[in-house]
Amino acid sequence: MSPIGSRSLIAAAATLALASPALGQSRSAVTSAELDVAAAARPAITRAAVAEYFSTDQARALAARMGMTQADLQARIAGLDQASLDRIGDKALAGGSSTIVISTTAIIIALLLLILLTH
Repeated sequence: MSPIGSRSLIAAAATLALASPALGQSRSAVTSAELDVAAAARPAITRAAVAEYFSTDQARALAARMGMTQADLQARIAGLDQASLDRIGDKALAGGSSTIVISTTAIIIALLLLILLTH
């Protein structure tokens, strides 16, 4: 391996070592009280998100075809337990952006390694 290639490899290894998860174990930016408040607010946020999802034009049209009014639909959402809300939220409200973020991150890392190894 050429001296430039070995220096690039050492620089890449040093970068990865400095970005280790152990360095991220320092003090949190969020206090325990703030975490407790966020955890307590989660059910209300989930219920509101599910209600908003089912108030779309497509959901109203589907409910109308099934013989339900918007009031019936909202009443049923109000009666759901947290496990059902979580299940609906996971399936119906999940965004696909996490896949894109992972793919973009992988491309950026690959390009950075390519740049480091070719210079």
